[in-house]
Amino acid sequence: MVFCGAHLIAGRERCECLHGHNWRVSVALEGEVDERGMVMDFLELKRMVEEECSKLDHKLLLPQRSERMKIDQQGEKVEIEAAGKRYLFPLQDVLFLPLREITAEEVAGLIAERLIRRLSPGRLRRLEVRVEEAPGQSAVCLREL
Repeated sequence: MVFCGAHLIAGRERCECLHGHNWRVSVALEGEVDERGMVMDFLELKRMVEEECSKLDHKLLLPQRSERMKIDQQGEKVEIEAAGKRYLFPLQDVLFLPLREITAEEVAGLIAERLIRRLSPGRLRRLEVRVEEAPGQSAVCLREL
């Protein structure tokens, strides 16, 4: 699944400029096979992952827990100060995430936690979420269930 999202990482020379990615998300489950021969129906899992990706799609992703970025919401506007620059965005274009930074690692962890809340543990043993921000640049979050 894919979502398009913009971000910046203050304090990282190449990444501190506002930029975006076509983030790719893949998910794998490990567990016991049921009477249908499945750990989980792929269609059901795909629907869940697509729903989580759609929440992130076409937004400026901002980390609520950043220590290097000053974020100030004023009514319907969001002002950001980072790396000596100031940005002003309409609130409707911004999505605040409970993360320290918007990185593939952090986003993978967020998606994993959101999926864990939606999955029925039963036969499931392990969840793997991979987030790729560019070809060859990905992070994996593994969670035991």
